[in-house]
Amino acid sequence: MATRGNGPAPSKSTTPTAARKPPEMVSAPVAQPRAATDSLMPAGGSRPELSLRELDVIGVGTSVESGPTLQPPSLAGDVATAVGAVTATWQYNKTVVATWSINEPRNAFMSVQGLGWRKLYNASDGAFVSLVFLATQARQTGRPISFREEPDGMVHEIYLW
Repeated sequence: MATRGNGPAPSKSTTPTAARKPPEMVSAPVAQPRAATDSLMPAGGSRPELSLRELDVIGVGTSVESGPTLQPPSLAGDVATAVGAVTATWQYNKTVVATWSINEPRNAFMSVQGLGWRKLYNASDGAFVSLVFLATQARQTGRPISFREEPDGMVHEIYLW
Protein backbone atom coordinates (compact mmCIF):
# COMPACT_ATOMS: atom_id res chain seq x y z
CA MET A 1 0.00 0.00 0.00
CA ALA A 2 1.37 3.35 -0.98
CA THR A 3 1.34 6.22 1.53
CA ARG A 4 2.04 9.85 1.15
CA GLY A 5 4.40 11.60 3.47
CA ASN A 6 6.59 10.09 6.11
CA GLY A 7 5.58 7.42 8.50
CA PRO A 8 3.85 4.07 8.33
CA ALA A 9 0.48 3.56 6.74
CA PRO A 10 -2.44 3.60 9.13
CA SER A 11 -3.40 0.16 10.28
CA LYS A 12 -6.89 -1.09 9.93
CA SER A 13 -8.56 -2.19 13.10
CA THR A 14 -9.88 -5.70 13.21
CA THR A 15 -12.23 -4.89 16.12
CA PRO A 16 -15.77 -4.05 15.04
CA THR A 17 -16.90 -0.47 15.78
CA ALA A 18 -19.55 -1.54 18.29
CA ALA A 19 -17.03 -3.48 20.34
CA ARG A 20 -14.57 -0.62 20.78
CA LYS A 21 -14.35 0.86 24.26
CA PRO A 22 -14.55 4.63 24.68
CA PRO A 23 -11.39 6.30 25.92
CA GLU A 24 -11.00 6.62 29.68
CA MET A 25 -12.59 9.77 31.06
CA VAL A 26 -10.36 11.59 33.51
CA SER A 27 -12.21 13.97 35.75
CA ALA A 28 -10.50 17.21 36.62
CA PRO A 29 -10.30 18.08 40.30
CA VAL A 30 -13.15 20.36 41.36
CA ALA A 31 -12.04 23.53 43.12
CA GLN A 32 -13.49 23.82 46.57
CA PRO A 33 -14.86 27.23 47.66
CA ARG A 34 -12.47 29.08 49.92
CA ALA A 35 -13.36 30.95 53.04
CA ALA A 36 -13.04 34.73 52.89
CA THR A 37 -10.10 34.62 55.29
CA ASP A 38 -8.16 32.10 53.20
CA SER A 39 -7.05 34.81 50.78
CA LEU A 40 -5.42 36.60 53.70
CA MET A 41 -3.37 33.59 54.77
CA PRO A 42 0.32 33.50 54.05
CA ALA A 43 1.56 31.16 51.30
CA GLY A 44 2.69 28.58 53.87
CA GLY A 45 -0.92 28.05 54.97
CA SER A 46 -0.41 28.73 58.66
CA ARG A 47 -2.44 31.46 60.28
CA PRO A 48 -0.54 34.18 62.13
CA GLU A 49 -0.99 34.20 65.86
CA LEU A 50 -1.86 37.58 67.41
CA SER A 51 -1.68 38.52 71.05
CA LEU A 52 -4.68 39.99 72.87
CA ARG A 53 -2.95 43.38 72.82
CA GLU A 54 -2.50 43.21 69.02
CA LEU A 55 -6.14 42.19 68.60
CA ASP A 56 -7.20 45.12 70.76
CA VAL A 57 -5.06 47.52 68.70
CA ILE A 58 -6.62 46.45 65.40
CA GLY A 59 -10.11 46.62 66.86
CA VAL A 60 -11.05 42.96 67.11
CA GLY A 61 -13.30 42.47 70.11
CA THR A 62 -12.07 39.88 72.55
CA SER A 63 -15.07 39.90 74.85
CA VAL A 64 -18.15 37.77 74.39
CA GLU A 65 -20.46 40.77 74.66
CA SER A 66 -19.67 43.36 72.06
CA GLY A 67 -21.61 46.57 71.76
CA PRO A 68 -21.09 50.27 71.49
CA THR A 69 -18.34 51.53 73.71
CA LEU A 70 -18.90 55.24 73.04
CA GLN A 71 -21.28 56.89 75.46
CA PRO A 72 -23.20 60.12 74.86
CA PRO A 73 -21.35 63.25 75.93
CA SER A 74 -22.21 64.60 79.34
CA LEU A 75 -25.07 66.97 78.88
CA ALA A 76 -25.08 70.28 80.72
CA GLY A 77 -28.83 70.75 80.62
CA ASP A 78 -30.45 72.62 77.76
CA VAL A 79 -27.71 75.24 77.54
CA ALA A 80 -26.48 76.11 74.06
CA THR A 81 -22.75 76.62 73.73
CA ALA A 82 -21.69 79.44 71.42
CA VAL A 83 -17.98 80.03 71.04
CA GLY A 84 -18.21 83.04 68.76
CA ALA A 85 -20.12 84.68 65.97
CA VAL A 86 -18.19 82.83 63.27
CA THR A 87 -18.31 79.37 64.82
CA ALA A 88 -21.08 76.84 65.19
CA THR A 89 -23.65 76.63 67.95
CA TRP A 90 -24.29 73.29 69.60
CA GLN A 91 -27.68 72.43 71.07
CA TYR A 92 -27.81 69.57 73.54
CA ASN A 93 -30.62 67.30 74.78
CA LYS A 94 -33.30 68.66 72.45
CA THR A 95 -36.44 66.90 71.24
CA VAL A 96 -37.66 66.94 67.65
CA VAL A 97 -41.42 67.54 67.73
CA ALA A 98 -42.11 67.71 63.98
CA THR A 99 -40.49 67.41 60.57
CA TRP A 100 -41.51 69.08 57.32
CA SER A 101 -40.53 68.58 53.70
CA ILE A 102 -41.91 69.50 50.30
CA ASN A 103 -41.59 68.17 46.77
CA GLU A 104 -38.51 70.26 46.03
CA PRO A 105 -34.85 69.25 45.90
CA ARG A 106 -33.24 69.15 49.34
CA ASN A 107 -35.80 71.15 51.26
CA ALA A 108 -36.65 69.91 54.75
CA PHE A 109 -36.98 71.36 58.25
CA MET A 110 -37.23 69.96 61.77
CA SER A 111 -39.07 71.62 64.63
CA VAL A 112 -37.09 71.52 67.87
CA GLN A 113 -38.92 71.90 71.17
CA GLY A 114 -38.20 75.35 72.62
CA LEU A 115 -36.30 76.56 69.53
CA GLY A 116 -38.67 76.35 66.56
CA TRP A 117 -38.02 75.31 62.98
CA ARG A 118 -34.46 74.55 61.81
CA LYS A 119 -33.48 73.96 58.17
CA LEU A 120 -31.42 70.85 57.46
CA TYR A 121 -28.10 71.23 55.60
CA ASN A 122 -28.66 70.74 51.87
CA ALA A 123 -25.34 71.08 50.01
CA SER A 124 -25.07 67.36 49.14
CA ASP A 125 -27.56 64.53 48.68
CA GLY A 126 -25.75 62.21 51.09
CA ALA A 127 -25.62 64.71 53.95
CA PHE A 128 -29.20 65.82 53.36
CA VAL A 129 -30.65 62.30 53.33
CA SER A 130 -28.69 61.36 56.46
CA LEU A 131 -29.87 64.42 58.37
CA VAL A 132 -33.50 63.89 57.34
CA PHE A 133 -33.26 60.25 58.40
CA LEU A 134 -31.83 61.16 61.83
CA ALA A 135 -34.37 63.94 62.40
CA THR A 136 -37.33 61.73 61.51
CA GLN A 137 -35.95 58.85 63.59
CA ALA A 138 -35.62 61.20 66.57
CA ARG A 139 -39.19 62.40 66.00
CA GLN A 140 -40.52 58.85 65.71
CA THR A 141 -38.74 57.48 68.79
CA GLY A 142 -38.87 60.60 70.96
CA ARG A 143 -35.15 60.31 71.74
CA PRO A 144 -33.22 63.52 72.46
CA ILE A 145 -30.64 64.77 69.97
CA SER A 146 -27.62 67.03 69.98
CA PHE A 147 -27.09 69.10 66.87
CA ARG A 148 -24.81 71.76 65.42
CA GLU A 149 -26.07 74.91 63.71
CA GLU A 150 -23.73 76.89 61.50
CA PRO A 151 -23.87 80.67 60.86
CA ASP A 152 -25.70 79.90 57.58
CA GLY A 153 -28.74 79.00 59.72
CA MET A 154 -28.75 75.30 58.86
CA VAL A 155 -28.26 72.16 60.94
CA HIS A 156 -25.03 70.47 59.77
CA GLU A 157 -24.70 67.62 62.31
CA ILE A 158 -27.12 65.55 64.37
CA TYR A 159 -26.22 63.04 67.07
CA LEU A 160 -29.00 60.66 68.02
CA TRP A 161 -28.38 58.24 70.89
